[in-house]
Amino acid sequence: MYLHNPDRLTMSVEEAGKLLGIGRSSAYGAIRRGELPSLKIGRRILVPRSALFRKIEDLQQDPRRREELSGRE
Repeated sequence: MYLHNPDRLTMSVEEAGKLLGIGRSSAYGAIRRGELPSLKIGRRILVPRSALFRKIEDLQQDPRRREELSGRE
């Protein structure tokens, strides 16, 4: 895996899951629910690095959204 290659604009769903500390199935589920940004090129589903990092930053800055994600509403 090439998690630390800043030249790549996208990463695989598996790489994004690993980066987030979740499994492959959970990462695909998050994409289906719209919780993880993605794009489809041909048969591949890719996660744009910039969109993923921006989403993480947004969640860190808004404590209410963090609680929603953790299930502590």
